Amino acid sequence: MSSRNKKSKKKEPSDLTIYVVGVGGGGNNSIDRLSRMGVYGARTISVNTDKGHLENKKADKKMLIGLSKNEGRGAGGNPAIGEECAEAASGGFKKLFSDADLVFLTTGLGGGTGTGAAPVITRIARKCGSMVIGIVTLPFSVEGTRKKLAWRGVERIESYANSTIILDNDKLLEVSPDMPLDQGFGMMDSVISNLVKSVTETITRQSLINLDFNDLRSVLGGGGYSTLMVGEAHSKDPKKVVKNAEGNPFLDADYQGAKKALIHLTGESKGLSVKKMNDIVGMVTSKLDPDASVIAGARIDHTCKKKIKMMAIVAGLEKRSISPVMEKEGLSEVR
Repeated sequence: MSSRNKKSKKKEPSDLTIYVVGVGGGGNNSIDRLSRMGVYGARTISVNTDKGHLENKKADKKMLIGLSKNEGRGAGGNPAIGEECAEAASGGFKKLFSDADLVFLTTGLGGGTGTGAAPVITRIARKCGSMVIGIVTLPFSVEGTRKKLAWRGVERIESYANSTIILDNDKLLEVSPDMPLDQGFGMMDSVISNLVKSVTETITRQSLINLDFNDLRSVLGGGGYSTLMVGEAHSKDPKKVVKNAEGNPFLDADYQGAKKALIHLTGESKGLSVKKMNDIVGMVTSKLDPDASVIAGARIDHTCKKKIKMMAIVAGLEKRSISPVMEKEGLSEVR
């Protein structure tokens, strides 16, 4: 499925309409954090079937769906109900996305609202001509059936989205196995919020090296699966930035044959030199397909305090590169 490009071909960054949509409980939590952080040039929207959860979260706009079906009590872990609620609200979503150039859609998969409603909302946004970047989180493996439901949701979202970034909660166990559960979920919300904020503000704010909307579309506009690497280190040791990022991927995928990557660096003006940027980008691209399309951006942030931070979206992953993850979970038959 291809999106129409006419809405954003000649727009200046300040004229772009960017929405960040969180679907279901996990998505609403990420939107709440992002709304409190603030993101320049984007509007935050929370969508849920659970009235109580929605009311307690911060967002620029809130959409309660399925009120006539479930009286605002949620989807009960049933994706079919989440899907029905989203379909019933399709008119509202069409109106919402009628002017949207870029939509980030974030959701936690494995439950009813996220797994059922998010694919419907993604489909509607694409049909309205928006570029849609899905950011989805997978539940812990110990959650069993939810993991299988989540992968079904991933595949449905991927069939509509321009790019689907997969983040696996199991990776939190590797980063900090003794971390309390609420802190773990909070960490994932922080990762998602910083990802959206970094990409958005590299387009909408003046940066050392700006990305424009066409850059984003060239890397993330071709469909398929993506994942994220984040890392930071002292500005005197740029190689360690990449090493730390490689040691903390959010999906056990083979990205060495990836076709595309978007790399964003943040640091103090004294610590982020052209040479250091070239070194970091070169180290990342050396792991990718030799003909990979790589776009890099950089922004000065004086709060980094002698650190360089890197966020790399590795895109164009073929399904076979993530199939070992599915097989490990006993999900090779998921369709």
